[in-house]
This record gives sequence, structure tokens and C-alpha cells, in this order.
Amino acid sequence: MKLDLFKKLREREKHITRLHIILFVLVVTIAIVVIVTVKSSGAKKLARYKKLEKDFKTATVYYYGKKADQIEEYGYRIITMDTLIENGYLQDDITNECVGYTIITNFKNDEGNFKVEYEPYIKCGDSYTTVDYEPKYLEK
Repeated sequence: MKLDLFKKLREREKHITRLHIILFVLVVTIAIVVIVTVKSSGAKKLARYKKLEKDFKTATVYYYGKKADQIEEYGYRIITMDTLIENGYLQDDITNECVGYTIITNFKNDEGNFKVEYEPYIKCGDSYTTVDYEPKYLEK
């Protein structure tokens, strides 16, 4: 009788241990799926912000390109994202959550020639901000 009771307890422990293992594996699997989903959506959003920066620069070149040689030597101009949107040079559904500006500079390169450079800066809520972004350039 004691032996039967001992066997039953042993079987019950095995059953509980298997249940714990199954639950543990299930919880770990769910956690991995959630982490992978969150990371991949974050990477997609980052790629969209990077694409917006590139498109912003391209739009600025089209908008201001012909006038760029009017920038005095070592001078600069600032074009805002709003200006490009208002003039039809930039369209993207993500621009609704972002603000930005492009700094157009005229400087001497290593060969001694003046060169115009376009550098876009954007801020998209708390999700993304270009390095060295300064909100003061958006003030009018």
C-alpha cells in the first residue's frame, strides 16, 4: 500500500514536471516571437526615416539646385521640410509626423574649388532624430 502511494506520487511529480516544461517552452516561444516582431518593425521604421532623409535631400537639390550658386562663398541657406511640401517637392505619408530642414553650404573643397553641399536633418516625434539636429533652424 505504501509502495502504491509512493508510485502515485512519483507519477504525479512527473506529470507536474512535464507540465512545467511545456509551459516554460511556450512562454519562451511567445517571448521570442514578440521580440522579433518588435525589432523587425523598428528596423522597418528606421529604414523609412533614412529614406525620408535621402528623399528630403533630393527634393532640396531639385528645389534649390539652380540657385545654389547664388550662395556666397562660405555661406549657407536653410530650406525647411514644410517649404518643400508646400511647393510639391516632397510627399510622403511619414512627413506628417516629422519636421526638418536642409542646410545648403558653399565651401572650398580640398582642391580649392567651391562646392555646394546639402545636409538634411529631420525629427520624427520621439522615434527618430538625425544626429546634430537643431530645432533653432526651424524658428522663423
